[in-house]
Amino acid sequence: MATKKPSEIIADFVIDTGFADIPESSLHKAKLCLLDMLGVMIAAWSEESSKILAQYLASLAGKQESSIIVCGQKVPVEHAALVNGAMAHSLELEDHHNHKRSLNHPGVASIPAALAVAEREGINGKDFITSVILGYEIGSKISRATRVGVLNLERGFHETAVCGPFSAAVVAGKLMKISTREFANAFGICGSLASGSMEFKANEAWTKRLQVGNANRNGILAVELARRGYTGPFTVFEGKHGFFNSYAGKGNYDLTGWLQDLGRDWEIEYIQFKPFGCAGVLHSAVTAAQKMIAEKRIVPAGIERITVYTSKKILEEYASPIEQKVKPANLVGAQFSLQYCVAAMFVKRKLLFEEFKCFQDSEILDLAKKIKVMADPEIDKHWPSHDPTVLVCEMENGETYETRVEQAKGDLNDPLTEKEIIAKFHQLAGVFFDQRRREKIISCCLRIEEVQNLNELIDLLTI
Repeated sequence: MATKKPSEIIADFVIDTGFADIPESSLHKAKLCLLDMLGVMIAAWSEESSKILAQYLASLAGKQESSIIVCGQKVPVEHAALVNGAMAHSLELEDHHNHKRSLNHPGVASIPAALAVAEREGINGKDFITSVILGYEIGSKISRATRVGVLNLERGFHETAVCGPFSAAVVAGKLMKISTREFANAFGICGSLASGSMEFKANEAWTKRLQVGNANRNGILAVELARRGYTGPFTVFEGKHGFFNSYAGKGNYDLTGWLQDLGRDWEIEYIQFKPFGCAGVLHSAVTAAQKMIAEKRIVPAGIERITVYTSKKILEEYASPIEQKVKPANLVGAQFSLQYCVAAMFVKRKLLFEEFKCFQDSEILDLAKKIKVMADPEIDKHWPSHDPTVLVCEMENGETYETRVEQAKGDLNDPLTEKEIIAKFHQLAGVFFDQRRREKIISCCLRIEEVQNLNELIDLLTI
């Protein structure tokens, strides 16, 4: 009997796994992931990039199958997934995999695709949330097979975007009930559609958002083509020119037993929720600033200099070039500037969403210029799986304060509570929806397995 290829192993696992196979803890985590993601997507409708994308795709006409969140415009399923997926990744507030395991954000390529397909197909809540959990599972397993950070930080590929089509295909294929062979073909097609570059940071562009939207679209496209007979390479993962050799590169991945714990050690259990709307690798520095503020009651006006000790890679990628980082050109630049994020936390005392819109705030920019970022060889030894930060604040009155944090707020060792996740949702969704509507969305998410048709939730997400 021929040995199954990884694409076939994944396909069979996805097909064979039902709602009853999901542990209660994973189900509850998935409900919180759904709620958290919806809050991010709703608030992101305020972004100009969201409206440009939605307006263009709506202008193309086509079948009115699935809804763009908030505005309610009905578009073809792939287009809805594209816009909603881009919105999910616009505010840097969505959940992500624990960095000891990968740098992937599997939710942004699972939930938007699932919403779009489930709306069109009239799927119930149990099947919907099962597909979402499976999307997290497979996307995370693919990322975990690579050395942590190699895709994003060394090879220049956007890990979430290049792994994303596989998550979206899992979700779409599960909901459309495709066969093992169709799944294998769909994964093969995803390998040719996987794309995403970290070059967006060069001029603080919107393309990082688009890449994730495209991952959602491409996963659905791959399934739609495969179910019609279109073929893709079954060796898409392990082949000579397959995903791992092409994206991670030889020596940067390990496929030994990478699928052995499918359905046993659920990856959604290792998902973290973000309290701050910036790059996840900056959360440790922001947490250090937050801790120092709480402990020392520091007033920004009295600060002479701040020194942040972090990894060399963060210094190179998120604190350089200095001229760009201390004065970001736009919201994206602020999201990926260590200096801005730390300064904004000291000035605004929080760092969720609105604080990035004031990227021209003179008080924040003046403080950002006083921040020096240094690489610490000791931190580099275990980064990014362990990301401590040391923050030293020198005051004009001669006093000096120092704070060290071992992990960021939101880490699995210091997670956001359910109460904090719900409060975050209220802040984000409150941009467009009143208290009564928000409470209905929360209730629907937390009892998702009781929902008979996902349109009950979709109807709550549009104005």
